[in-house]
Amino acid sequence: MANSLASATSCRLLAAVRGVAACTLFLLGLSALPEAARAETVPAEDQTDYLSLGLEDLMKIEITSVSKKSQPLADAAAAVFVITHEDIRRSGATSIAEVLRMAPGVQVARIDANKWAISIRGLNGRFANKLLVLMDGRSLYSPLFAGVYWEMQDTVLEDIDRIEVIRGPGAALWGANAVNGVINIITRSAEHTNGGMVSTGGGTEARDFVTARYGFALSDTTHLRLFAKHQDTADSVYSDGTRAHDSWQTSRGGFRLDSQPNARDSFTVSGDYYNGTTNERYTLYRLPTLADPSLSTIANVESQMSGGDLLLRWNRSLGETDGFSLQLYYDHSERNMIILGHRQEIVDVEFQDRVALPGRQDLIWGGEYRYAGDRLGATATISFDPPSRDTNLFSGFIHDEIKIVPEKFSVILGTRFEHNSYSGFELQPNGRLLWTPTPTDSVWAAVSRAVRTPARGDSDIVYRYHTYDPAVFGTTPFPLRAEIDGNKDFRAETLVAYELGYRTQPRQHLTLDSTVFYNVYDRLRVLRAETALPVFEPANNDLVQRYLLDNLMHGFAYGAEVAAEWAPFAWWRLHASYSYLKIKMFLDAPSTDLVNKRDAEGDSPRHQFSLRSGLDLGKNVELDLWLRGVDELPYIDGSVISGYLTMDARLAWKPTPKLELSVVGQNLLQRRHQEFNPEFINTLPTDVQRSVYGKVTWKF
Repeated sequence: MANSLASATSCRLLAAVRGVAACTLFLLGLSALPEAARAETVPAEDQTDYLSLGLEDLMKIEITSVSKKSQPLADAAAAVFVITHEDIRRSGATSIAEVLRMAPGVQVARIDANKWAISIRGLNGRFANKLLVLMDGRSLYSPLFAGVYWEMQDTVLEDIDRIEVIRGPGAALWGANAVNGVINIITRSAEHTNGGMVSTGGGTEARDFVTARYGFALSDTTHLRLFAKHQDTADSVYSDGTRAHDSWQTSRGGFRLDSQPNARDSFTVSGDYYNGTTNERYTLYRLPTLADPSLSTIANVESQMSGGDLLLRWNRSLGETDGFSLQLYYDHSERNMIILGHRQEIVDVEFQDRVALPGRQDLIWGGEYRYAGDRLGATATISFDPPSRDTNLFSGFIHDEIKIVPEKFSVILGTRFEHNSYSGFELQPNGRLLWTPTPTDSVWAAVSRAVRTPARGDSDIVYRYHTYDPAVFGTTPFPLRAEIDGNKDFRAETLVAYELGYRTQPRQHLTLDSTVFYNVYDRLRVLRAETALPVFEPANNDLVQRYLLDNLMHGFAYGAEVAAEWAPFAWWRLHASYSYLKIKMFLDAPSTDLVNKRDAEGDSPRHQFSLRSGLDLGKNVELDLWLRGVDELPYIDGSVISGYLTMDARLAWKPTPKLELSVVGQNLLQRRHQEFNPEFINTLPTDVQRSVYGKVTWKF
């Protein structure tokens, strides 16, 4: 047995070496192209209709994010929610950020027309850093602040097969930043989007948008999809109803090519490029001069953003369950703002192997290397020391699922070990149990450790964020400048999470999924004063109070999430979800940073719910209603954000099978409402308005 296992391992290592050579040849234009390792085969587009599926079929939808392998949703030992292609189409949402409102336990708040705050299980903000987001296996994480610029992430919504949302740590498989959850956006293979599609429309907020996509076969085994997309979004409004300066527009184009030259191998290559502008209004603080004694100014500016990526993946099957994959991607992004210029490159290579072992064990292991380099331009507001930096991440993982009693009871053990350029070595283990007493019931439990590794913003930033008038203090004729400095000794933030879940289908037309959790956080980021008193700088004739970023907060969070789906009739389906969340934080001496402590406790709603109704009214008419309720945010930088109740509605008609006409109303129950406050960066919040748009989609 030992010899056979050694032989199998040798074969895999040899295959991996050959895989590197194959990718190299591809870059030279000499090879064929790959199928997504994490995007499993789905039905052809013209055959997919999730509304017509029975609920027992939906529970069998294959997912890949929980265990890095294909498995039915009902067998996942994690709190996972799947947003399907049909859910996206019928939601009326115009962005990935808006689509994520469907998932329980996910906090989605719009800051202004072009910014979102998105997190899972709390600790939300524009720069939320405890959520890992992937698109077709490519991480959307920014090494600048360990989070996601949501305004830069987009694709053709009609080409998304599903979005798998994992609430709770996924770090044992996915690594750093998969602390409170993982969002995996999986697009369809080119083979399943043959033909053309044009979609266009416009309205009060989404002023105009157009998407064009065409897919075709290059051969019997190779398919290519090309797409282009443009959108233009109008200004929102401030709380007093005046127009804000936050309109934005982006253009994007790309491709995906999939090939399966034989029964064992599949290849994928995909890439896209985007370019856009965002209008922003900043409050800029400065030191007074004789010519201009003011301490701040309001600036209306236009920021530029652009970038592109290229991904290559090779899968090889070595048996019924055994196989490996090799993935390589390059990502480039640039952003020019009045407070910061930013250019970034990322190169990532990952290998993964799956093998069945004796004792009913299913073992998955792999390794990853990531290089990130950036060039940051200094301004009077923000600078970095050093202005350019190259970082490296080395990681490996092992995941073993042991079927103690086949089809009844499984134990899942795994860990990921990483070495990063900031905090060094990190270990992220987890253990899970899955009990399936009946074919329609499953109970799971998990204990996990996850870390959020430091980013450039934690280690190297110098942020001059506020200047106070001398009259505020009355003891000095000099203005006081407040500055936030990075900490070269900043350590990884940690989480230990305890989860318990129950998934059932008590009746043929009803499914329920519930989870409770308790999270324990340590070494969270807050500020501490570098000196007890401000320091006078004669060169500038000002006082400077410097604050250092440090790991001086701990706390806990607990909550519950419930999702249900009910199909009382073949033509009517209801989706309901509810989330409860409570967070409590404690400062460690010598920090007295009550602002960030209260933000952490109050930046997420305690209660939120969603109720979606999808009806097929006959004669190719669809009516979709989506009611959402969000509790108040008790504290965001000193403000209370009121809760809100709103509803979206979509009415669609298909006069022919290839043509769809629809009208969508969003946020219909209120004229406008505020959802969040910008934190850290001094932009101005705006209100989300009632809006309407029309859309025409033609397939050919």
